[in-house]
Amino acid sequence: MTEVSWWQARALAGEAMGDSSGEEVPLANALGRTLASDAVALTDLPGFPTAAMDGWVVCGSGPWTIVGTIDTGTSSVSHLDAGKAMRIGTGGAVPAGATAVVPFEAATVTDSRVIADASDRTHIRVQGEECVVGDVLAHRGDVINPALMGSLSAAGVDDVDVVQRPLISVLILGDEVIRAGVPTTGQVRDALGVQLPGWIHMLGGDVVSVRTCTDDPQELADALRSACGEVDMTVATGGTARGHRDFLRSTLDALGATIIVDGVAVRPGHPMMLATRDGTPVVGLPGNPLSALVATVTLIQPSFDAWFGRAQRDLPKVAMAEGVAPSSRPLTRLMVGRRELGGFRQVERVSSAMLRGIAHADGWAVVPPQGVHAHDAVPWIPVPWMRRTDDR
Repeated sequence: MTEVSWWQARALAGEAMGDSSGEEVPLANALGRTLASDAVALTDLPGFPTAAMDGWVVCGSGPWTIVGTIDTGTSSVSHLDAGKAMRIGTGGAVPAGATAVVPFEAATVTDSRVIADASDRTHIRVQGEECVVGDVLAHRGDVINPALMGSLSAAGVDDVDVVQRPLISVLILGDEVIRAGVPTTGQVRDALGVQLPGWIHMLGGDVVSVRTCTDDPQELADALRSACGEVDMTVATGGTARGHRDFLRSTLDALGATIIVDGVAVRPGHPMMLATRDGTPVVGLPGNPLSALVATVTLIQPSFDAWFGRAQRDLPKVAMAEGVAPSSRPLTRLMVGRRELGGFRQVERVSSAMLRGIAHADGWAVVPPQGVHAHDAVPWIPVPWMRRTDDR
């Protein structure tokens, strides 16, 4: 197979996972979850005309004679006659016939009479001015944040339909990889098995297992058979290049998998893979850690976005602080950087084997093959701890 473009790879990844299912949870427990269906208002907001200020609810022209008090939490009197006023608190039910609410500080009270200037409808919240029954307050694919929880609760919602999180298995490949201690010559510490569960969790999935696997085709085949039977996606790190110890491609072929993506025209991260085995996607990440993270946002994130109903949403954009020259080859570059005054600027230490730069970055600017000029706006991918989604 030949390399596909970065945009093609993301589109193919968005088609790889199966259909998600929903579950109903109490709104109070839904923080960070993704809506599986639109959430609609079950009541008007406000549900009745209400006072927007503490003051006097009045009818007609003043001065007005005080005839009583309307307490919050109680039904209003049915009607207020012309020339009359009643004390009312913010949120109190405004009676029919009322023309305004006069704030206490704007009024003078003399001999049980309120004296003030008042325009019609001043400080009265009209029934349904925020929403009416049936209005869509949030759409499928929206992540429930604290403010949305409040909005839904105010509109009478007790339970919401949310998407179940996909289950992910991670395989860490490589004879040279060790999990603890200081590596000796020829060894490297596992920098991916410790962080991928966090990336996957923040993107919306749950890692159910992290297993290490040596560079042995039979061990790899056994691990893939076991992993693919228990999860919605398997992620393998390493073994995606074409070296003499890279067995992921040949092992997937031997297992009858269908390879969908075998290399992407992007730097860093181009030797990434996407396959399916018995309907389960298998994502192959390069062994170099920054390349693996580029592959994560290229193949795993779009798969999750499709799972959660967000596949059609565009990437946000960021203005570049400096220009980037055209590439010598027709490939997309994902530039690690931070948003600063003046625009997005690349950080230091961002080679494919390094993590120091991305650990302190905001995300990746997506630079097209033809390059960009300073102040051009380009798509960008925020790191997941800066995204709108946590989807716990």
